[in-house]
Amino acid sequence: MLGDSTAMACFSTNDIEKAKEFYGGTLGIAVSMEEDDSLVLDFAGDTHVLVYLKEDHVPASHTVLLLSVADVEAEAADLKARGITLADLPYTDADGIARDESMPPTAWFQDPAGNWVAVGQLPS
Repeated sequence: MLGDSTAMACFSTNDIEKAKEFYGGTLGIAVSMEEDDSLVLDFAGDTHVLVYLKEDHVPASHTVLLLSVADVEAEAADLKARGITLADLPYTDADGIARDESMPPTAWFQDPAGNWVAVGQLPS
């Protein structure tokens, strides 16, 4: 049954080298496989995400990657220290964090291809 299978999420980029530099270098995520047209990001729990080159890439208008963190305030501060600009959205505060009671504390930013990435203090 499909519920017993493993899965890999994926999203596109317009520049594999910039994606590798951003996810692997700036964010410090392990990159296990790199080809001319794709790379694989490795996360805890044997979780992987494929980022692939798409010549006619259009940035996603939704969150393509949500990273669960223990302390969203500390992570937001660390992201800013790494030069990442957190999104200023109608529901985020001066620290760039959404603190609405309808969702866990979350902060968004965009990767070099314009895709939305978030860090959130998700319930366990």
